[in-house]
Amino acid sequence: MSQAHKSLSIIFIAVSIVLSACSGIENSGKPTPTPVPQVSNYERSIFTVERGPIVEERKLIGEIVPSKQEELFFRASGYVSRVAFKQGDLVKQGDILAELQVDDLVNQLQQARIDLEVAQANYEREKAQFAFDLEKARVEVFTLQKQVELAQMAVEQSYGLEKQRAQANLEITQQNLKLAEMRLQILEEQSTTYAEQVVKRSQLAVERLEKLLSERQIVSPFDGIVLRSIIRPGQSVDAFFTSFIVGDPKDLVVRVQYDKDLASRMNENTEVLLFLNETDSQGYPVEFLPNFLPISTKVEGASASRFTGDFMYFKVSKEIPQDQIRVGRSVTLKIVLGRKDNALLLPPAAIREYKGLKFVIVQEGDKRRRVEVSQIGLRSLDRVEVIADLEPGDQVVGP
Repeated sequence: MSQAHKSLSIIFIAVSIVLSACSGIENSGKPTPTPVPQVSNYERSIFTVERGPIVEERKLIGEIVPSKQEELFFRASGYVSRVAFKQGDLVKQGDILAELQVDDLVNQLQQARIDLEVAQANYEREKAQFAFDLEKARVEVFTLQKQVELAQMAVEQSYGLEKQRAQANLEITQQNLKLAEMRLQILEEQSTTYAEQVVKRSQLAVERLEKLLSERQIVSPFDGIVLRSIIRPGQSVDAFFTSFIVGDPKDLVVRVQYDKDLASRMNENTEVLLFLNETDSQGYPVEFLPNFLPISTKVEGASASRFTGDFMYFKVSKEIPQDQIRVGRSVTLKIVLGRKDNALLLPPAAIREYKGLKFVIVQEGDKRRRVEVSQIGLRSLDRVEVIADLEPGDQVVGP
């Protein structure tokens, strides 16, 4: 390293030392403040055990629906060509709600019906002719029987050559009678005619095509309202896929979303009130229907609907003004799951839990003791019923 470089390095180090010393002199009068540690509040909430009334209630939003409903579906797979009704539409019994592509079937059915009409007309003519032939055969037999009787009398009353002639005539008449009797027997034993067989075949063809057509149509089984429409034109659907749900609005129920825990705690005697509006003070009693299913599909081969078990149902009271309830209206249900007038009560926050065991810590002067909670009873918004070795006035330390 050259002498010049060494000199520059020494000067740079000297300047750095001087600046550092000056900085220390300026800050020497302002010591760095020490951060004040936060004071943690270790006070626990104290809850007092009370004895008093408690009511456990649940409020649910329900919908008014018909109690009689039908799940409707095609009985064949294909593409939807027409949907004539939508959700909320009123329908009449026999209305075609939707159909698959059936143009070819319709043409075949029209032709089969024409063939059936022609066959029936031919059969009627043949039946009339048969009746005429049968009656004619009976008359012919009757006539020949009488002729045989006359011929026998002629034989008995004639002599010589005339007797021979009378005998020959009798034999001829007897032979004609036998032929007439055979012809009559054939006609009487004839159960069906060719024309009748043609009618039967034509009738079977029409019935087969009508069945194929009905499998590709959805028809309303009664007067009612469309509760659900799930298909649209051009859509591919499988046989027995639920496409419509229609209901009869004559008898109504309230349905709410299914809650397994809630359903297990209710029965027919559970107190339930229906409120037409959330702000109403007056409620109408309704009855829980634990095993009720509104779907009444009876067609074999139909799979269970995914909608069937999704709801709980309540019977609408006759006390409710009929002009205030309609299909699709939302209502509020207040379900009273339990009511006690003299229960031990604590706020839910007072109860501790460890590994599934519930307990509380009771403060007794300077001491504390642990009390196991054997059971949680009724629950309200801010209180729970506790079944435990506690007394009113006990002070419980919060978690």
